Amino acid sequence: MDQIARERRRSLKSVQVIFAVLALLSISAALAVASRGVEFGLPEASTETIAFAFLLVGAVDTILLFVWERIFSRIES
Repeated sequence: MDQIARERRRSLKSVQVIFAVLALLSISAALAVASRGVEFGLPEASTETIAFAFLLVGAVDTILLFVWERIFSRIES
């Protein structure tokens, strides 16, 4: 039983790290597009929308991180 609990903790930690990294990458992409979108070849009119989309994805990843923790804690109970 101890090994199962250990694997569950490891699995939870892996999912937390993945969601956190995805959120950070999305927010970094939003900052990059917002500040240098034109230099990346994006149309000037679209940079704000694209940056907002990346920011929204980062926020959703963060929310999913907390939802996953809540689901995982219910499964363990």
